Amino acid sequence: MRAPRRGAALFSAFSAGVFLAVYLLPVGWWPLLGLIALAPAGLCLWRRWEAGTLLCLGLAAALLWCGAFRAVFFAPAEALDGRRTQVTAVLSEAATPTPYGAMVPCWVTGEGRGLVRGTLYAGEELLDLSAGDRVTAVCDCQQTALREETRFDSAATKGVFVTLRARGTLEVAHPERTPWWCLPRQWGQRLAGSITRAFPEDVAGLLTALVTGDKAGMSQEVRTDLARTGMSHLVAVSGMHVCFLVSLLTLFTGYSPRRRCAVCVPVLVFFALAVGASPSVLRACLFQLALLLADLTGREEDRWTTLTGALALLLLLDPFSAANIGLQLSFGAVAGMALVTGRAYARLSRIRFPAGSRWARLDPLLCRVWELIAASLGALCLTVPLSAYYFGTFSLLAPLTNLLVLPVASALFAVTLLLGLLGLFWPAGAAALAAVAAWLGRYVLWVGRSLSAVPYCQITLEGPYYPVALGALLLLGAILLGWRSQRRRLWLFAVCGALVLGGSGLASWVSLRTGTLTLAVLDVGQGQSVALFSAGETALVDCGGNSDDDPGDVCANFLDQRGCRVLDKLILTHYHTDHVCGLDALFRRMEVRELILPRMDQDEDSQLHILALARDEGAKVTWLDRDMEVPLGESRLRVFAPLGDGGANEEGASVLVRSGRFQGLITGDMNTAVERKLVEHARLGRCQVLVAGHHGSRYASGQELLEAIRPESVLISVGENSYGHPAQDTLDRLAQVGAEVYRTDEMGTITVQVN
Repeated sequence: MRAPRRGAALFSAFSAGVFLAVYLLPVGWWPLLGLIALAPAGLCLWRRWEAGTLLCLGLAAALLWCGAFRAVFFAPAEALDGRRTQVTAVLSEAATPTPYGAMVPCWVTGEGRGLVRGTLYAGEELLDLSAGDRVTAVCDCQQTALREETRFDSAATKGVFVTLRARGTLEVAHPERTPWWCLPRQWGQRLAGSITRAFPEDVAGLLTALVTGDKAGMSQEVRTDLARTGMSHLVAVSGMHVCFLVSLLTLFTGYSPRRRCAVCVPVLVFFALAVGASPSVLRACLFQLALLLADLTGREEDRWTTLTGALALLLLLDPFSAANIGLQLSFGAVAGMALVTGRAYARLSRIRFPAGSRWARLDPLLCRVWELIAASLGALCLTVPLSAYYFGTFSLLAPLTNLLVLPVASALFAVTLLLGLLGLFWPAGAAALAAVAAWLGRYVLWVGRSLSAVPYCQITLEGPYYPVALGALLLLGAILLGWRSQRRRLWLFAVCGALVLGGSGLASWVSLRTGTLTLAVLDVGQGQSVALFSAGETALVDCGGNSDDDPGDVCANFLDQRGCRVLDKLILTHYHTDHVCGLDALFRRMEVRELILPRMDQDEDSQLHILALARDEGAKVTWLDRDMEVPLGESRLRVFAPLGDGGANEEGASVLVRSGRFQGLITGDMNTAVERKLVEHARLGRCQVLVAGHHGSRYASGQELLEAIRPESVLISVGENSYGHPAQDTLDRLAQVGAEVYRTDEMGTITVQVN
């Protein structure tokens, strides 16, 4: 076996073993299974089967290392788990604000225990501290590491094994000088601040994220546009950014391998530390360093060995980063480019202008276009399935937007980095030059804003149709890889892909309009958004939540994907953030014809903001002074005016949806006392569906309401929260009346079709 293939076999086996351990194998069995894997390795060695020996050794090493890593590095976190105790934390970077204070990554010690990576949550006083400061406080500690019953926590996949919530005052000790290991991150934050100050406000957030990965200054509108058009990778530091950096440095060093390594190696190490040393950044830098060193030693480039070696090294540093989504996407992008880009470019580059024509002089430019398309196809071939699996979405316009933006992004990265460095020493000069360079950033924003308005530019994998379509496309692509005719293969894939996606869109559109009513409780995290469809008309009850995506975008995506560009009715039960925080994005994406609002003494600022939105977008505003009957296609909505008083929840509206014999009730956040008034006031009768009040709170969905309406199904809109929703008392009451319970935090968006 050749040496490069030996390395690829060993690294691949080690990486596969780590993924196997993290995702499938019982935690306590890892060391034993590692020892067992040594037996076939010995047998293969005795039979002189080199490939089998390397594979078994890699697998055994992975299992043994996972067991050792958990035993050594998780022990301090396990000792702190569930305790309120005094701990000392050394901050590793500056704090960032949260809705309830601030949080900061840190290294934690407590009561003589070892050092463990953690996250400290406290008040806004953390924002005044810097990297290297030592904080001592009494904290509630919770382990985030791997658990037998939950497999792994998302924080543990990023190397954070304990979370600390400070109780009481903080004792702070400032070091005389900043520790050396904090300096790169500190300088990286200074660079981010310099870029933010130098560039105009409309592009500063995008350009800061492009160079440093810090997305705090980006508006939600820009994030949405980038996500819908497949350009989110521009603001997530990855292999593309590292290639940009190396290309920039090559302009100064030339192509001499020695000079390139002498300059690029230390700069890449510093860059990785300065932007936070996330798994995707480390992977990208390690991969690029391996290529530079291979060029220096004059060895033949072996991309697969280099790639698997970089992955194995990352998993050696932290095996549980295998479950990190960013690492998987980054590895998938580079692996796809290594496997597909070269072949795709070799075939695309055959398409040229006719020889001797006046257009033939444009062949070099055309080849550059094919190169960008081939790189985009390679990066997308593995990341699209991963993105679809984890996030439930994929962008149909990603190849086009990358073709339009990547050439500009390369120049924009270099210019922004240089002007950010200049701004550290000469702010006025950097700002003057940045005013000109900002137009490149505005071009990127324009592409995202323009193309995100295209219908169906992003597909959400909800319902039965689009997941089947994506699976069919992947299967079709795999089948066509063996097709002999290159040209026919490409056209066949394009035509069949268009038919499959078009058929899925048509099926989704038809299914929405076949029944008399469709009721969907959308997955917006801890909040509520309920979509209603009947005979071509649409309504939405509330629009808020704490989902990763803006809840307004979640609602707009759901409507847009089903061919709905107009929202006929928008009904708000009350004005709490978790019910209205998505309205800005919703009004930007959809035409809202009528807005129905309850009159309340609470949350005047929210009411004024919502009225301003409605006025700017031309939506009719109807005040809910008394009960209303609202027609919706073949259905009717009975909107009840507020029945309670004393708070926003008690003063909220409620909605009864009727279609034939079907009734569904949406009570907002009203408590059991107001529910009793509703039962007496409305004479509801039996309701087949209840959207649980207040996200399953123990103070809602009371016994009187449940006995009055006897629901067959109860839909709970709930997400990650600190309130204990849904409460066990509520779940017990629902079980007593025989209702089936469906939760958005477990099932995602829940759709009820009424025929």
